[in-house]
Amino acid sequence: MAWRNRFLDSLDEDDLKPLRSQLTAVNLARGQKLDETGHPIAAVYFPMDAILSVVTVMGDGSQVESRTIGRETGYGLMNVLGSPLSQERMEVQVGGRAWRAGVPAMRAAADSSASLAHAIALHSQAAMLLACRTVACNTLHPAEQRLCRWLLLTQDRLDSDILPLTQEHLSIMLGVQRTTVTAVASQLQARKFISYVRGKICILDRAAIEAVACECYAEGERGVAALLGPLH
Repeated sequence: MAWRNRFLDSLDEDDLKPLRSQLTAVNLARGQKLDETGHPIAAVYFPMDAILSVVTVMGDGSQVESRTIGRETGYGLMNVLGSPLSQERMEVQVGGRAWRAGVPAMRAAADSSASLAHAIALHSQAAMLLACRTVACNTLHPAEQRLCRWLLLTQDRLDSDILPLTQEHLSIMLGVQRTTVTAVASQLQARKFISYVRGKICILDRAAIEAVACECYAEGERGVAALLGPLH
């Protein structure tokens, strides 16, 4: 069976066997909040064609995205091996399908299988690598390069030229004001790299976007591939 999620597809049958009855296919809606800071995480999510957004919320209500999670891994894996408390807000960036399993069931399976625990640790390392890359990127690189990076990552996860990304979410992803998002997207549209209408971005020239994107896209891909193997 193809699970359409890289973590699940990487597991051998011995590790999948105790999880099969615990995995439930769910439909996730855009904007749906799945976890909140300080609350215990009840379930792990493995996206198929959904994209999850992990957001840090400041005391004044401002938000910044630390990482996104698609079909390459899962959300909540670190909590399976550690504390069940969430330190972030997790919501659905792009609606779609995902597999869901309870944290207790995942923990019990990991406790009985060193290979499953190892896979969880590797995917957690990959998620941390991308989060660190995002922090560095948001600090050091201009908004245009960062936006191009996010467009490439999103397209990779959806296998589609049409990306349902709103200006509000793009501003959270990049840690900038909506006016900045509008200006940068308009520049990319004027150069015919993208078209942008009603919360949907159409990728017109991926090669051009790759040329503009900062090194963080390629370096992130290389880092994850070193941990998990080739991505494509």
